Amino acid sequence: MIEVPVCIIGCGPIGLTGALLLSRHGVPSLLVERRSEFNTHPRSRFVDTNTMELFRELGVEKAVEATGLGPDWTAFNRWSDSLAEEPYANIPSPTFLSVPGPNSPCIPVMTVQDEVEAALMNRVVADPMITVRFDAEAIDVAQTDDATQMTLRDTRTGERQPVTAQYTIGADGPGSGTREVIGTRLEAEPRPVFSQDVIFYADLEAYVGDRKGSLLYTTTPEGIVIFQPLDGRRRWRCQVVVGDENLISEEAVSDRIRVALGTDDDVGLAILSMRMWQPTPGCVTRFSSGRIFLAGDAAHVSVPTGGMGNNTGFAGIRNLAWKLAYVVRGLAPESILETYEVEHRPIAVERIDFGVSTTEHMAAMMLGHRRGDDISEHIRRTHQYADYDHLLLSFEMESELIAPNAEPAPDPEDPGTDFVPLVRSGRRAPHVWVDADRTESVLDWYGSSYVLLLGPDCSRTAWEAALAEAPSGGVPVAVRQLPAGASASPYEADAVTLARPDGIIACHRKDPSGPPDLSEFSKYLPNCGG
Repeated sequence: MIEVPVCIIGCGPIGLTGALLLSRHGVPSLLVERRSEFNTHPRSRFVDTNTMELFRELGVEKAVEATGLGPDWTAFNRWSDSLAEEPYANIPSPTFLSVPGPNSPCIPVMTVQDEVEAALMNRVVADPMITVRFDAEAIDVAQTDDATQMTLRDTRTGERQPVTAQYTIGADGPGSGTREVIGTRLEAEPRPVFSQDVIFYADLEAYVGDRKGSLLYTTTPEGIVIFQPLDGRRRWRCQVVVGDENLISEEAVSDRIRVALGTDDDVGLAILSMRMWQPTPGCVTRFSSGRIFLAGDAAHVSVPTGGMGNNTGFAGIRNLAWKLAYVVRGLAPESILETYEVEHRPIAVERIDFGVSTTEHMAAMMLGHRRGDDISEHIRRTHQYADYDHLLLSFEMESELIAPNAEPAPDPEDPGTDFVPLVRSGRRAPHVWVDADRTESVLDWYGSSYVLLLGPDCSRTAWEAALAEAPSGGVPVAVRQLPAGASASPYEADAVTLARPDGIIACHRKDPSGPPDLSEFSKYLPNCGG
């Protein structure tokens, strides 16, 4: 019999991250994976700014960054009739661009999922609070009022072992079996397209030339072929659009790729693996039931356009893990777990819809090009493909754990692309450097507890004394202060901000002229607000 506070079904990037986050909060977990190894046919590539900030918290930021493509590959997405021809659309991709920017201590990274999983697993295997079981299928998953139960079946020997966990997370992907256990379903409509996903090695430098890009679309007479560099050298992923769900042969794939390259050369393709897939964007009818929760693709599935699938999953597990840890540790009531879906579902749905919208704009651009139409307006609309920092960084959650904002958020000129950092309840706390060497970000202060962030003009002594006299009921609250020499914008010098362990602003108020008033903040701590 195995007894553990939290069992996570699925050892992909979301499951691994969930285990690391729980460990950061002092909660042991069991990771269960029916495969013998990681995915040998990786699909996810883009790691957005939010996720890289999470990886910075977990200590894997630099390991993941080292695997990524540089700015020469990530500055543009391109569309052409073949790689040998000049593109008819060169669209900048600032959201993908791997260079430092003013809004984060991290850079976005275009890498490949198996590299991300390896970096996370290196941390997991070194963590004594995490147990990993490969070749183990979770069957007979059930729950009572007090616990969840399942049986682990060894897929090699058939041996069975019972498991009891206080809570279970299903991070078992788009074909999740955990959905059935909690009686939910994926409400999704398959897109009318089939793509044969191909991982291969080849030297394509002569065909790419100076037209590098994160994604290189070709609209050949035989159909669309999309080239995706995986290591910037010889490892490639290619999506070949085909007519139905049946795989075409390696010979046929090679022919399609050569046409898309614009050559009759014997390119020397070494195909490693091929998979068929059909985009099926959608969201489950509910994210949890009782003590069982869904995360990542088990809860919501995106189209690949824009690379929002895994990143939305990382955002979700970051939202869930600290709440689950606080409940397991007795720091917060079980009711806070209800805010996981309340807060995260709108973000997931918005990103799913945005990906579908972008795909439709792009499809109209490619179809118009094939017809010889004026596609300038379609090109303009397709700019959102990799220019959507507002969507990533300006989301605004609402729940009982978050104070309502007195004023509505300002409308951006373009809701997809225009991002302005603001201090508002429900938003990601903005980044500012807090040291002269620009190595420490205010974001580095979040992660393990609530943080009462003071502007430079506030009295830290007074606030610490007030917090000591009015304890938070067990919820850890650290007091931090922005240094006078640091650029405090967009934080006001005389304001106080309460940030959650996941870096979301719970409440912010002007520092009163008299003694510090904790009442407006304490009601949004989970022990006090519900």
